[in-house]
Amino acid sequence: MISSYEVKVYANRQALSKKGKIASFVLEAFNAKKKDEDFLVQFIDHDKTHYIENMTYRIRKSEDEDIYQLQFKKRYPVTASVDEAVSQAEQDGFKDGSFEIEYGAGRQTLSVYYEAEVSAKDHVLPDLATSHLHLKEQVHDAFKTYLNTITAPSIIGPIEFERHIGRLDDYKIKLEKWDIKDKHIIELSAKVLTEQEARKLQQLLIEKLQSLHVYEPEDQLKTTMIFNHY
Repeated sequence: MISSYEVKVYANRQALSKKGKIASFVLEAFNAKKKDEDFLVQFIDHDKTHYIENMTYRIRKSEDEDIYQLQFKKRYPVTASVDEAVSQAEQDGFKDGSFEIEYGAGRQTLSVYYEAEVSAKDHVLPDLATSHLHLKEQVHDAFKTYLNTITAPSIIGPIEFERHIGRLDDYKIKLEKWDIKDKHIIELSAKVLTEQEARKLQQLLIEKLQSLHVYEPEDQLKTTMIFNHY
């Protein structure tokens, strides 16, 4: 049932250059190119009531693609077990989406999500009305009832982030720097297939960042920060 484990580890501000980019010594440590890929992100909600219920509707645009990526996501904190979280998701009607464990240093979260794409021309995000329309047109049945309750939508965002692709051993690592108002989050992540592999990779990433003296031990909850700051 679990399609992947997304390992997430964070670096502190010492990993940034004077220009506010991910520093060269960090990129070099992961064999990542200096050229990055820029993204724009925003969410749609109704007075943040859906976010409070751990449900988000996201629109993302990469500078390298002529599409908007739409994502409909419901999160379940893993408390007792992963199986229990999956069972609750299925009871709530989420049965055929992608089931992924967000594997942080201090917590695990089950994410059930569905994705869709619509064409885009320029590297800008759509306005509120167009964003809401895209989501309604592409919504999966599991989210349709919830999305239909958004009668007075608002935009949460927009947020910018940059992404570099590197490697650690045989793993493909995403190195991202997110600008959330005055907060700068440096996240390293990778997807693997098993919990055992997630645990191994997490430790490898932590040890690598510790060797660079930039490891941030506290989970940086990006979505929470975004909804708290916009």
